[in-house]
Order: sequence, then C-alpha cells, then structure tokens
Amino acid sequence: MARRPLSLERQQDAERLKNVWDNFRSTHKAEGKKVTQEDVSEACGWSTQGAFSAYLNARTPLNLDALIKLSTFFSINPAEISPSLAADIKAVSSDVDEDNNKKSVTKRTGRWVPVKAYSKMGEDGYYHDMGYLGDGGDGYVPSFTAGPNAYAVRGNGTSMYPEIRHGWYAVCDPDAPPIPTEFVEVQFKDGKRTIKEYISVANGVLHLLGINGQNRLMFDISDIDAIVPIIDIVPPSRHMYEIPLRS
Repeated sequence: MARRPLSLERQQDAERLKNVWDNFRSTHKAEGKKVTQEDVSEACGWSTQGAFSAYLNARTPLNLDALIKLSTFFSINPAEISPSLAADIKAVSSDVDEDNNKKSVTKRTGRWVPVKAYSKMGEDGYYHDMGYLGDGGDGYVPSFTAGPNAYAVRGNGTSMYPEIRHGWYAVCDPDAPPIPTEFVEVQFKDGKRTIKEYISVANGVLHLLGINGQNRLMFDISDIDAIVPIIDIVPPSRHMYEIPLRS
C-alpha cells in the first residue's frame, strides 16, 4: 500500500525539526561532544532510532506527544518545530484554566517560602502531605517569584534524579498556571501527591510525563484535587530554619 503523503504543514514541521537537529548537533560538536539520533530516541522513550528518523525525514507526521518530547529534549519552544501543534497545546491549556475555575492573576514578588513536611517519597515518586511542623513549618527557602500561597517540597530519594536531587527543594505555587512541558505537583483526592511533567488535560484526562521523560502517565481528572506548578528548584544550601532578619 502506498504511503499517504504528508500535508504541507507536516512537511514544514519536518524541515524545521531538521534545522533544529542540525543546529543542536553543530553546537555539541563545537563543544567536543557527539550526539546521535539514537540518543534522541532513547531520551524520548522510543524503542528505535528509526522513530526519530521518521519524523526528521517526513516519513511520519509529527504529533502532539512527539512534539512535546522533542521540544523538551532540545530545550526549545514547541512552536520552533510546529507552530500549529504548539497552538493546540496553548488552546488545551486555556481550556483547562476555564474548566477548573481559572484563578485570578496574583502578583509574585518573591519571598521566603515555608517548607511543608511530607512522608518520604517512595521509589514510585508518591508521597503524602503531613502538614507543617510547628509554627514555621520545616524551615524556609527563598524564591524570587513565589506568590503568597507558595510552599516548598523537599525531594527525598532518587526517584526524581537528576532533575530534582535528593535534599533539594521544589517551590510549588498554587496561584501560577500550569504550563505544558514544565513540572507540577499533582495532588490526588485520596491524599497522594507526586511531581511530574505536565502535558495537558484533554477529554477529562490528565496527561503527564515522568520526571525523566520516560513514562507517559494518564489519570482521570475527576481523581485529581489540584495541579500546582513548580516555579523554582532550590539547593539545600539556601534552606533556613528561621527567616533571616533584613539589615
């Protein structure tokens, strides 16, 4: 059976992807590093190098899931590869805001954020909110962009390594909107919490990626209590048990 030709739009996506790939390789070559198509496919969770090659050479039309994985790998805006698919991401994100009682914009000027006490994160990355320890919580970490309701979570174990290392703090801000390809704390109605990469909510299903970009996860939105964006990741050296007095 003859392969159906790609639309002009998807052919242009492939051309833009090829340019991104060429620039990425050139940059790494100048730094004395070699990167291959196998490296890209492995990072995106595809079993063979042929998957990336098919998108690159316009044999397979780019889709939303592949765009998110590739733009995350190359650390670029998805619109640099596919403006049309990137617009779909933005549209879905806007719909989610409307469906979940869109929050008013809150001014974020930065402050010392209280650290919440949590049960230890398991190998699967799930944990439970144990509330605050004492009046000051479990100490504080600084954030330049945190809103008045922000709090911090201390990473435990290796389930989120290397993005969030053991002992580092993730600052969560419930007043900020979730952004596709960025990290969020997902709060389940049964009390469990986890930190994942946010993709979208579509047709009542929450789409996430594992922190290391390997596993695609889906949950019924009716099981979710809140999706809280992570706005900062703070090293343990910045943690204080008391807020420093201003001079």
